[in-house]
Amino acid sequence: LNSELANGRLAMMAVMGMFFQDGLTGSAWGDWALYTDSPLRAFEGELGVQAPLGFWDPLGLSADGDLYSFKRRRSVEIKHGRICMLATMGYITPEVAGKFPGYLSPSSKLLFADVPNGLAAISKVPFLGWSQILAYAAFCEIS
Repeated sequence: LNSELANGRLAMMAVMGMFFQDGLTGSAWGDWALYTDSPLRAFEGELGVQAPLGFWDPLGLSADGDLYSFKRRRSVEIKHGRICMLATMGYITPEVAGKFPGYLSPSSKLLFADVPNGLAAISKVPFLGWSQILAYAAFCEIS
């Protein structure tokens, strides 16, 4: 689970980097060792805390120390990390392995090969195709 958290976080960053091409850069607030009395250290011993940052919560969402909220946010982080890992592979795979043969939408005479990679695909996929994708995502979210 620890490696899944790390990979999920990496995938979240990778997807954002792919979308913005320049990646995400920035710096921490300063030397984390100086924040010894910080309420952000309430979960310093939890699974997923990794060097050199330790428990990283830049927005202070866990500042209240509520364990239930922390566990809920952690499960959401794992879920979103998994989604981002799939999105990263979905972004890379057509570039490396190629695309499916045949039609994506026979009624529109749209071939899989005609759909560009990345964000440019949004305007090419028909509305009903996006509806199916969103309906499936909703089904997965509800079940």
